Amino acid sequence: MERISGTRSVGTRLDERVLSLRAQIADLLSSWAGLVVAERRSTTAPGLEVPALLRFLGSQVRWLSEHPAGPDLDVELAVLVDSSRSLFGPQVHRVSLGVCCHPGCTAPLFALLSGTRDSAFSRVICDTGHTVPPAQWLLLSARARMAMDEGAA
Repeated sequence: MERISGTRSVGTRLDERVLSLRAQIADLLSSWAGLVVAERRSTTAPGLEVPALLRFLGSQVRWLSEHPAGPDLDVELAVLVDSSRSLFGPQVHRVSLGVCCHPGCTAPLFALLSGTRDSAFSRVICDTGHTVPPAQWLLLSARARMAMDEGAA
């Protein structure tokens, strides 16, 4: 058998930090789901998968908000959100709105959307630098829908 050395490993690369964060998320959601099941004497357990836990806890939001430990859930979730932001960085989304609405400008117009836990930032700008003030954004909503429909076709 011929031996080949110096080749790169092939396959999926796993980031230990992401795996650890996912485990923390699953643990936290599972713990809160366990509290709901125990205190509400529910026979319906949500399972251990994150989407099922989220659906279950989402159906219990009113009860959780009235529970004495409810504020703790908010704090614990905020910590995990902040941890995920530190791993993935701030997310900026660019949404196409068609062509600039300034007279004579044919540059692409887009919305830039970004945010953090404490603030959100949005602006509408074209590639040449024209901006659209927030008071006029609703007028652009039909244009955004048309641009999205064209992109899907």
